[in-house]
Amino acid sequence: MNTPIHFSISAISVYGGFGGPGGPGGQYGGSGGVGNGPNVTIHYNTVPPDNRRPSDEENRKILDWLSPFNFFQRQNDIFEACQKGSGQWFLSLQDFKTWLSSPQKVLWCEGIQGAGKTALSSLVINYIQKTYTTASSTGLAWIYLDYKEDQVQTKTTLLSSICHQLWVGKPMPKLLQSLYAKHLPQKTRPTLDDILGLLQVTLLGYSRIFLVIDALDEFSNPERVVFLQELAKIVMRFPVHLLITVRPHIVLYTYFSQIQRVEIGAKEEDITLYVEDQLKILPNVMSMINARPNLPQEIKQGVIRDVNGMFLLVKLRMASLAAQTNIESLLKAITELPEDLSAAYVITIERINSQRKSYKELALKALMWVANAIRPLTVAELCQALAVEPGDRSLHFDKVSTIEIILAACAGLVTIDKELSVARLVHYTAQDWLASWFPNAHIEIAATCFQYLEFSEFSNLERLDNEKYPLAVYAQYCLEHTGRTNCEMELITRVEQFASKTYLWQHLWRTLNWYERIQFWANGPWPEDKEDMQTLVLAGAGNLLSITQHLLRERQFDTRFYKCALSLAAYRGHSEIVQSLLSFDIVCPEWGLCPAAQGQQTGIVQMLLDNAADINTVSGKHETPLCTAVWANSEAIVKMLIDAGADMNVVCDGHGTALYIAVCRDSEHIVKMLIDAGADMMVGGQYGTPLYTAVCRDSEHIVKMLIDAGADMMVGGQYGTPLYTAVCRDSEHIVKMLIDAGADMQVGGQYGTPLYTAVCRDSKRIVKMLIDAGADMNVVCDGHRTALYTAICRDSEPIVKMLLDAGADMNIVGGEYGTALQAATHERSERIMKMLLDAGADTNIIAGQYGTALQAAAYMESEAIARMLLDAGADVNIVAGQYGTALQAAAYSESEPFVKMLFEMAPDMSNAGHQWGIALQAVAGGKSEPIVKLLLDAGADINIVGGEYGTALQVAAHWMSEPIVQLLLNAGADSNIAGGKYGTALQAAVAWNKPESESMVKLLLEAGANPHIEGGKYGSALKAAKALGQQAIEQMLLAAGALATDHDVQLSSQIISSTNVCPVWCAGTLCKAYFPEGDNEYDEVQCLDCKWWSHIRCLPQGINWHDPAVEFICRRCNLYVFLLLCKYSSINRQAASKGRNRYFSLQRVCQS
Repeated sequence: MNTPIHFSISAISVYGGFGGPGGPGGQYGGSGGVGNGPNVTIHYNTVPPDNRRPSDEENRKILDWLSPFNFFQRQNDIFEACQKGSGQWFLSLQDFKTWLSSPQKVLWCEGIQGAGKTALSSLVINYIQKTYTTASSTGLAWIYLDYKEDQVQTKTTLLSSICHQLWVGKPMPKLLQSLYAKHLPQKTRPTLDDILGLLQVTLLGYSRIFLVIDALDEFSNPERVVFLQELAKIVMRFPVHLLITVRPHIVLYTYFSQIQRVEIGAKEEDITLYVEDQLKILPNVMSMINARPNLPQEIKQGVIRDVNGMFLLVKLRMASLAAQTNIESLLKAITELPEDLSAAYVITIERINSQRKSYKELALKALMWVANAIRPLTVAELCQALAVEPGDRSLHFDKVSTIEIILAACAGLVTIDKELSVARLVHYTAQDWLASWFPNAHIEIAATCFQYLEFSEFSNLERLDNEKYPLAVYAQYCLEHTGRTNCEMELITRVEQFASKTYLWQHLWRTLNWYERIQFWANGPWPEDKEDMQTLVLAGAGNLLSITQHLLRERQFDTRFYKCALSLAAYRGHSEIVQSLLSFDIVCPEWGLCPAAQGQQTGIVQMLLDNAADINTVSGKHETPLCTAVWANSEAIVKMLIDAGADMNVVCDGHGTALYIAVCRDSEHIVKMLIDAGADMMVGGQYGTPLYTAVCRDSEHIVKMLIDAGADMMVGGQYGTPLYTAVCRDSEHIVKMLIDAGADMQVGGQYGTPLYTAVCRDSKRIVKMLIDAGADMNVVCDGHRTALYTAICRDSEPIVKMLLDAGADMNIVGGEYGTALQAATHERSERIMKMLLDAGADTNIIAGQYGTALQAAAYMESEAIARMLLDAGADVNIVAGQYGTALQAAAYSESEPFVKMLFEMAPDMSNAGHQWGIALQAVAGGKSEPIVKLLLDAGADINIVGGEYGTALQVAAHWMSEPIVQLLLNAGADSNIAGGKYGTALQAAVAWNKPESESMVKLLLEAGANPHIEGGKYGSALKAAKALGQQAIEQMLLAAGALATDHDVQLSSQIISSTNVCPVWCAGTLCKAYFPEGDNEYDEVQCLDCKWWSHIRCLPQGINWHDPAVEFICRRCNLYVFLLLCKYSSINRQAASKGRNRYFSLQRVCQS
């Protein structure tokens, strides 16, 4: 029998030193002595096992949480825009073919700006999708980097996107489910450590993985270095084929050992294809070709000339030609085509400026927004942003331009990502070129955002329609745009107005989906009280130095406002603002320590320490700076705080000590720092001691560190010691470490000893380790079982052999089946049975449900095992267990061959015991006539009384075995023997209470069954029929002479001995026989002839017409009583009454 163990953590109680040895006692020994160490109690929550498979909807939520990107849509959009038929030259390269067939190889594709690197990436992805990913063992993931996505484009989110893509359409891994469950309550995203662990699990599921990274140069430099380091580790450890496109100035391929560089550039054949396709869709040019047939050739020669592999330049040249209105201007434009991108941008801007005023203003405003937006604007956001004009107090929808008009006005410099509905510049090079055109872009955008947030439509934010007012989502960047200006004081009034509504807007922005939430409003020590959201606080958070200094000079604030401003500025690393705030004596530097540590701002932490900040201050969340730094996984700040003398053993509410937190975070370097600095390893946190927690997390390196540093291995939790926990988690290396370090193998947990638990989990190698180390194999654990018993129930032959070879006791009594032999019998395991018998197991031990192993084999109809037991000396006549004897068990199972086999051993058939008494009774309730005949022929006593049903005939009668009843009757069974549950066979047949009971009763009556015999559950057969509503059987019994109940018999005598012939008296007396005392539903009826009063009501339909009293009254009163009762019955139906007087005369009855 498999016995799964679900390991979960609930509470840990860590006590002082161990008690002394137990005093003298009996079987279990005396109680232990009193511990003498300090008492520590640590509480933590239960994490119940959840074996449910997540639904498709849950899977989607988890994957959406895992990554903020949807590169699937980006790929579709880019590939759709690619020139069909282009890029074939790259697919034919030998370097590309070699890369496809060579895992752990990197293809580094360099190309100048505008060379078509992104289009080429899309082509490669599409090719791999079609050619390789039909096999489930091949994975493909890709990343499109974009300088505009700087807010969410981090090493963590990009690596999580790889995991996201590789898990789409596959069963969700348990690790990912647990990460989601861990972060869901706080609505946090996975950490880098979380993702690196998940990425390893993900990549292990594939035999080949293709990974394409496009535009690496558009990734910020500090993050890019770490990202490449992690990619290099992945390529070294897994069969990854990595392709990277990048501009030539990025020299980071030194991270990879096997790398092949390829130069990317627009090939002439690809450019020709593009130009020819464009000529077909440009209406102005098409109309001119009719008048000048050689025009296409002239255009091709002009456009392709000196492009130097720059596809973007070709696109811009074609865009400038598309604006021409006649052949002359077109030919002139061909001769004046821009020589490079900068010239192309100049010509494009000149075209924009030459448009009519409304188009020009719309285009310049759109370019300002798209080029300077902090993240890509959606189409809806861009359209609404361009509609806001100074002085507007609400949004005028009539001013909103369509995206088609905006794109036309921008002359090709703005494009739309169709799948994501996002506006982008035609190329990132346009971003740098346009910067000088809009020096006041951020102040204008910030002003528009502030103005938009003050619109009258937003007086009640609970009813805000995000789809109707999409710019409300982007407007959350208002402070970031303000912080990027050089003249933020121009916006101080706007910031002050916004401060009064910030709390409400922040709440709204925080409730948006996680992709839309920006770090600015979602994270950091924001005040929880809306009254604290003052201008100074916003200035500190947004790095608005000029506004901060102005407010500090001009005003005085409550202490809590200084604290909020310092906390946010420290968290975000705004050093100048922190310094400005520290210049005021009212500001305590320790206010900023925890926020700075949380934000991993090393410089700010040092600045605060230099200003004499209290290093052990406790934040509002009951955390110390050290605990916060450990939680943030900032090694530099942890070292700084330890060196400055931080107390490492403070227990932070909800988290524990710094060492405990480091263990929870799997931060090996920080754990080592804390251990080396003397952190107390016995004080832990929510889940127990650091060692116990490290074992729970399977952190082998940390477990070794703690053991080597002397951590106590005996301190565990409610569910056991660290060794027990390691066994529960099948952590072989950790189990070995703990055993080698001397962990006590006899102290276990909730389910027993470590050995017993290892057997339950079928962990063969761990079982061997524990046996070899001397673990006691005979300890009785959960459910009174031993390790051997449990191994047998799991049918684990190798473990059974290990235990037997090591000397495990086979004859210990315990468990559901009693003994190891019985367990093997129940599991029908002949090989294990042979092992046990060969090792000398006692076959006649009495224990468990079946008494003996032989009886268990008989019940299970295991002939081979029974033969083995009999050959080993099993006693066939032992009386024990549920079925009494082996013969009874075999008879009950209706196993004719088994019964015959037992007959060979000359069993005593008169042995009675337990439910069935003797074997004949055990088989009588079934359908096996041959076994009944066997037993009868062998001399079984047919009339022995015993067991639950008294006799074999009772058993057969009750279970409606009519052929067997007939067989028993023919063999001389006495139908009137009293005994057992139902007294007689007749009552037992009635008690079955099914339609077939009638034929059985008839059979027994015909065989001479006496219906008058009293006794049994119901008292008599007649009483059973009445109690169960068996009216037909009741009539049969009465017809056979059965008397009514005791009460009815006494009433019969009363009526028969009386000389009273008054119908009212007779009727009232008769009613007493059919209605209980105290029944108030009656009428008082008086006889006018003799003045006798009686309580009379309608007789029930089931009246016994053969009742002697009824027959006597009928004879004496000539049925007048029943005329009365029938007459009265009719009256009652029409007008039922309670206690109403009625009068009755015999003459009236006669007249009626």
